[in-house]
Amino acid sequence: MFFREKEGFYWTVLMPAFIYIALSLLPIGGGLGGQLKYSNFVLPGIIAMTIMQGGIYSLAYWMVDLKSRGVIKRLLATPLKQWQLALSLVCARLVMVLGQVVILTVLGIFAFHASFMGNVISTLILALEGGAIFLMMGLLISNYAKSYDTAAPITSAIGLPLTFLGNIFYPISALPHTLQIVATVLPITYLADGLRQAYLYPFNFAKIGFDILILAIWLAAMLVATVSIFRLKE
Repeated sequence: MFFREKEGFYWTVLMPAFIYIALSLLPIGGGLGGQLKYSNFVLPGIIAMTIMQGGIYSLAYWMVDLKSRGVIKRLLATPLKQWQLALSLVCARLVMVLGQVVILTVLGIFAFHASFMGNVISTLILALEGGAIFLMMGLLISNYAKSYDTAAPITSAIGLPLTFLGNIFYPISALPHTLQIVATVLPITYLADGLRQAYLYPFNFAKIGFDILILAIWLAAMLVATVSIFRLKE
């Protein structure tokens, strides 16, 4: 169903690549310090943003669309259990998440000579943790949204703060102190930082392990919330 949606492929795969290319071509990044190019700094952030959007926007809207077309009603008539549907949706979308990570990484390396230190296992763990967290957020949003008009303000209220406070386009140290406190609570902050540690620096368990731990806590919380709240319904 996902691969038949050409528009979905554009927004899921091509649009993040276009955003990364545009940002990498801009003469910005002087405030990062040292010799770090902005194309190097922003690549892990764009990957984190893409993972986030795949759950909060893409999956939430997709589930709302299934409701509006009566597909959910048909699924309810099958022996499929609700936890099986939720698990299958998350697992299928996680495959797309890994594809997005590979595409953006290859683009960054070959087009802009972005750094990748080869921390494949760390990158895989972070991508799967972050993907699962935001995909479950998307499921919870779809649980309360019966139409696109209902889903749009919810996704915007959640997605915009994550995008602009989440260590994606600039370090959170550039934010005012109050917003820095908010940013330290957001899961995408640790996803972006963990990916940046994996891409730009040699493996350091103390630094990247902390990001993985915080994401694991978020993952456990989202799993409990999803199991408790998500219901397959029209």
